[in-house]
Amino acid sequence: MKPEKMDKHILYGVRVILEKQPVDNPWIDHKWAVHDLLPLTHEAGSGEFPMGYVRLAPMHREHSAEQDGFALYMADTKIDLHHAEAEAYAENMQSSDPAIYVVLRPVDDDADDMDDDEGDAAAEGLADIMLVEVSLSPYTVQDYEDCGEDQIIKMPLTGRMAEFVETFVETYFKPEKFIKR
Repeated sequence: MKPEKMDKHILYGVRVILEKQPVDNPWIDHKWAVHDLLPLTHEAGSGEFPMGYVRLAPMHREHSAEQDGFALYMADTKIDLHHAEAEAYAENMQSSDPAIYVVLRPVDDDADDMDDDEGDAAAEGLADIMLVEVSLSPYTVQDYEDCGEDQIIKMPLTGRMAEFVETFVETYFKPEKFIKR
């Protein structure tokens, strides 16, 4: 898979599947873990930034209390690969463990701009967390880590996505030569 030549960026579609896992903790009753991340299609970007802040929809109904008590949720989003950030992707690929970063944020029930009717979200079984971004840039993820409010899950970058990113980096990353003054 070779990246298309384009003006701005490539949008790489992914489906994130998250698992709501019960925990034995007096302050929280569950935690979120990435169950799987499936690559979809990629396309040349049109200049618009891909939509973030995606509410997670259930893949199936939660098991009853008698069963194992987990549920799977999913969201489709796009990873924005911009040629100006090729250095960050190169840094990621050259690290000892190349990664895909999934950024999650708790849903603010008081936010007016998320859902007009919170009752609808609860009735549809939407998760109490939203997908903010999926990124390949350790620099972008550092900004989220500095904030401290988001949950960042680091997943190994392997397979056809790793090959695609490697080709993208080879195509767009041009390291500057060091010139001693």
